[in-house]
Amino acid sequence: MDRQLRDRRIIVAALVWGADLERSADRTARALTPGLNARDILLLAALAFDRNGRALPSQLIGPVHTTAAGISGSLDRLEAAQLVQRQIGSDARTRPIQITRAGTDLLTDILAPWQEWFDGALERLDDNERADLYRLLVKASGLWDDVWPARYDDETTS
Repeated sequence: MDRQLRDRRIIVAALVWGADLERSADRTARALTPGLNARDILLLAALAFDRNGRALPSQLIGPVHTTAAGISGSLDRLEAAQLVQRQIGSDARTRPIQITRAGTDLLTDILAPWQEWFDGALERLDDNERADLYRLLVKASGLWDDVWPARYDDETTS
């Protein structure tokens, strides 16, 4: 198979999986947290897993792939739902965000069906292939480079 055809198939597969996962994420988010959407939950997950539960709003723009206004809107909804707490600060852009216990608990509830979806989607891959897929997706997407720059090597050897 030539490179162009392979790359186009990767694009189609990523779009199909992404659309399926986003629909699932939206359904789950709306069922468990009326008023929130998948991007809000993605921001909550980025805060929990990429930043150990605490970050400045500007640090969440890259991992969530949105604008400062999008982050602000999501944080407003998450704060109203008591899933995050804004710390004291002089400017909304410099006020650290902290995930609450309720936010952590909600992520646990939300991620369970997503994990089941992925387990089904990836059942044909063994553990090494899953590790390779993870490493390649992280490398290709550029996600988490600023958060865990040396972590990829550690994860692929374990």
